Amino acid sequence: MRVQGGATLTTDGPFVEIKEALDGYFVYEGDDLDAAIEVASKVPAASMGGAIEIRPMMGR
Repeated sequence: MRVQGGATLTTDGPFVEIKEALDGYFVYEGDDLDAAIEVASKVPAASMGGAIEIRPMMGR
């Protein structure tokens, strides 16, 4: 997920290897994918050329 020109852009894969792209992480427990995208769109890196990868946690 990225933010470009104020618009939230989402894509479904491909995913990068964690060892190549991990700059930090946080855990968010929300109601659905749309809620997670809303929170991720507020991360500063998303609007500064970076991307936020959203993955579901097993057993949740």
